[in-house]
Amino acid sequence: MTVQNTLRLPALIWALLPLAIALPCHADASNLMTSSALSVVMQPLHPAGINPSPSQVPGQVLIRYNNALSAQSQQPVIAALASRIEPMGHSGYSLIQLKPGLDSVASAMATLRALPGVATVQPNYIYHATALTNDPQIGQQWALKNTGQTIANASYSTNNPGIPNDDIGIEAAWQHQSDCSAVTVAVIDEGINYTQQDLAANMWNGGSAYPYHGYDFIDNDNNPYPNTGDEQHGTHVAGIIGAAGNNGIEGSGICQKASLMAVRALNTTGGTTATVTQGINFAVDHGAKVINLSLSGGGTLDPAFSDAITYAQSKGVIVVVAAGNGATDNDQTPTYPCNFTQSNLICVAAVDQAFQLASFSNFGATSVDVGAPGTNIPSTLAGASQTTDFVNWNKTSTTQTGWAARSTTTGIPILVDPSDYGNGNYAANTDDRAWHSFTFGTDTQHVALNYILQGSIASGDFINSAVTAVNQDPFTAGSTLQTSTGTLASPTVPYNLDANCANNQTCSVGFQLKTAASSPGGTGPLVAKLSLDTIQNASSVMGNLNGTSMAAPMVSGIAALLLASKPTATATQVIRSIETSGTPIPSLTGVTTSGKAVNAMRALANLYLNLSGLSDQTASAGQPLSSITFNIGGLDTLNVSVSSSNTAVLPNAAITGQTTCTMAGTCTLQFLPVMGGSTTVYVTVSDTHGQQATGSFQLTIPTAGGGGGGMNLWFLILLGAGMSLTSRLSAKRKAGPNP
Repeated sequence: MTVQNTLRLPALIWALLPLAIALPCHADASNLMTSSALSVVMQPLHPAGINPSPSQVPGQVLIRYNNALSAQSQQPVIAALASRIEPMGHSGYSLIQLKPGLDSVASAMATLRALPGVATVQPNYIYHATALTNDPQIGQQWALKNTGQTIANASYSTNNPGIPNDDIGIEAAWQHQSDCSAVTVAVIDEGINYTQQDLAANMWNGGSAYPYHGYDFIDNDNNPYPNTGDEQHGTHVAGIIGAAGNNGIEGSGICQKASLMAVRALNTTGGTTATVTQGINFAVDHGAKVINLSLSGGGTLDPAFSDAITYAQSKGVIVVVAAGNGATDNDQTPTYPCNFTQSNLICVAAVDQAFQLASFSNFGATSVDVGAPGTNIPSTLAGASQTTDFVNWNKTSTTQTGWAARSTTTGIPILVDPSDYGNGNYAANTDDRAWHSFTFGTDTQHVALNYILQGSIASGDFINSAVTAVNQDPFTAGSTLQTSTGTLASPTVPYNLDANCANNQTCSVGFQLKTAASSPGGTGPLVAKLSLDTIQNASSVMGNLNGTSMAAPMVSGIAALLLASKPTATATQVIRSIETSGTPIPSLTGVTTSGKAVNAMRALANLYLNLSGLSDQTASAGQPLSSITFNIGGLDTLNVSVSSSNTAVLPNAAITGQTTCTMAGTCTLQFLPVMGGSTTVYVTVSDTHGQQATGSFQLTIPTAGGGGGGMNLWFLILLGAGMSLTSRLSAKRKAGPNP
């Protein structure tokens, strides 16, 4: 009987050999100057219409057998060639990683094809994603895909260009979800130009009661497009979330398809508790699941505002807010709504093109949650902007020493008087004028003049700005906009030029320095960053802005993407996925709650990754256990790793089966415990996006006769005898027949 049992043990060992082979190899500072349409075009990886010949992964082949019996019979041969074998789910294929030093893939394939029971063998080809959108300006949207590109017309010079791959990972996420139209996102802001060509198709359908896609709590009407110039900020924010993608114009939002609700609660001078809270309540009551608040206020707790956030929380609505643009620690100087503590609120800091905290961004170790791109962000504009370098302006002076066009060391065009500004005083008894004409189309609904004015002039001297509706000197026949003396300051709000410029072909804007006969005192005036910003029906332009106002909608778009992909997800689950899955950033460590910049693909993967169904097990020493099953979920390729806390009871090498768990579904483990006792078995499922889910269960192995905790004595004796016999037989085969 001893010999019989000894002869059976090698059979048991050979039966377990396929399991051993299958073991894994362990392993808002809003820019005053907005740009006109950008012209940089993203080049696809391969020309449209051409299918490149795919290359191959070195040292890898795919094999498929006729049946399971064939697969088992060829395992010893395959093991001689392979350092790793990875079954590919229900496809029937297995991926084979060839051992280093073998001949070419072609030679290995020839060997494998010759084996009985092999149905097919092929290389593991490589494929590349083509450009995911045909939007011509998407190449400038570094937040979506950072290639280290230089952003044109940038007003934030630090880290431009940036660092490749420091972006939100949206291209990978778009492979799974790009349509967010089932999730309404409310943009509570200064209004949206909903005729903007890249937004029009993605606006919320408010039905007959709200045909203009939202509500205006400033004017108390249902049209949040007032044509007053307020729309620039809200239109830019809306485009970050949901500018239409793959439509051949401009760029793309995080959501290529969207449902954008326009809620006007601010104008250029701000909003109030009443307008903002009414906006939040309107959004919640009309089905918004994400609310974007790119706004901030002072350090006084506002109970009514807080109540509105709580109301949104009660309805499962995510509220994303800007941290603020004062380079301030919000923990020390509270900024609201960022410092509200409701669990449905995410507060967002701004990072630049190298994932450094932006110089203007607020922060807070307990109040600010995550970072997101917020510098040099191209997005939709409510209308085109015209800027100038002042070079071709008309200039007249009674002293001939007046206005001159210059450029700063950072390249910003300026207009100065005197021409040697900074070296001497302006002239006395002079009338110096500089003016230029601008042309606008008939679709221009609104024109606003912005400029920076600084310097000083003596009491009794004046610097004036003016506009006229014709191509001529505006100080001859025009309307005065600003008159300043003493220490000069920029206008507090943009000047409305609608009466002279909107729906006109041409209007003229100019500056005049008029001085007395006495000797002047002061530096003279300096004008910089002049722009005429328009609101246009059917606008199709983009421009750059900076601020945490731009960072917040990055997160709002990701939240909408996650909810659209998994409608059963709760606000808490979505927020957790966004905050825990991002890219760790040193500049955010200790100044935000997460220390991370958001990443759309990792957040999406985190939302889906799960591990369930683990339960405690009881088994016998020396007896294989293959009935342990549990469930895993996730996106793309998954990997399961298992370890034992007590390797005397269950060696890690005796845990097999997890290499077959590469897709969402049921996973089966196979164990061979070797002695009595108990161990905690730890299970981890991970994906290719750096996300992990973990679990554990107890494995109990009763001891023989209730004693000792040792392995079954007879099993040890038989195992030793079997291995001894196997060694002797092997030695005889090597030595040949006896003489």
